[in-house]
Amino acid sequence: TPPNQVTFNEVNLDQLARFEAGAEITPQTLAEANLLAKPAHPVVILGRGEVSVALKVRVQRITKGARAKIEAAGGSVEII
Repeated sequence: TPPNQVTFNEVNLDQLARFEAGAEITPQTLAEANLLAKPAHPVVILGRGEVSVALKVRVQRITKGARAKIEAAGGSVEII
């Protein structure tokens, strides 16, 4: 394994269904919702599932499929 390997917290779109429309999703809000195994690690959003409400997502990394689904639902994505 590489010595500088980064371990991400993986969060799928179906886990974001608990948030209301217009909610801002950040690593801090995900930690408060108990969706992160290790809150000190960066977050990656994966594309499993569907999102039906517009969310403002601000995370360190996101897959192309997840970005497309969030933007199709009227949401926005920002890489921090």
